[in-house]
Amino acid sequence: MKPLVIENDVISDLALDVTQAVLARSEEARAIMEDQSGPIDLARALADFFPVAGALESGGAHLDQEHLQEFCAYGLDLLDRLAFLVRKVEIMDRRDTIARMFASMGVWVARRGATIDNLEGTADGFGMIVNATSVTDDLRSLCGLMEEVIEAASMRLQLDEDRGDAWRPWRVINLNAGIAATRSLDPELMERTFDKMSRRLPYDMPGFLADGMRQAAFQNVPDAVKDVMRRHMERWPANALH
Repeated sequence: MKPLVIENDVISDLALDVTQAVLARSEEARAIMEDQSGPIDLARALADFFPVAGALESGGAHLDQEHLQEFCAYGLDLLDRLAFLVRKVEIMDRRDTIARMFASMGVWVARRGATIDNLEGTADGFGMIVNATSVTDDLRSLCGLMEEVIEAASMRLQLDEDRGDAWRPWRVINLNAGIAATRSLDPELMERTFDKMSRRLPYDMPGFLADGMRQAAFQNVPDAVKDVMRRHMERWPANALH
């Protein structure tokens, strides 16, 4: 079984499951939203969004680039609103579903050729999934999926100017790509991913590599994997950046 399935029907089912859990707590949601309709309007918006997304996926509909951009941003915004309600009414058993929903949606949007400016839910979702995954093939796959999202990120995110926020989505998704590559124990994937991280997150490389090497020292890690870590540590000594 793949760690994620990037298909509209699957993402729609994940969103439906979460939406039904929120609707079951409508009274609480109404109070939080300070809106008499509560989560009903959000549920309707999601119910309208996914059939259009399905038509785009199948080739049954087409949007020009500007409208596609707006449509994809709207979809991610709807998922944000849904995730906000889940947090507020504390539906803790849907956190994994939300993670898979967001991560899949981020890749889906990237594959449509849209630019992603709202990366928070997708980055957090991938973080949760990577943290819960131990199968090396799945980690390799997740690394590739995160790379698709990273490449679709807006220039605003790629410039990474707000470095004061350690939990900024650009940093979170790039670090998790590095973690997935390392834990996949695939030296070639590590090389490629670390090279990209060096351009995208240069300030984080010394700490990231030092932490990875510390963990490798306590685990049965192949020498080829340690060699990649050592080579990159020579390029990014821990005292080089402050």
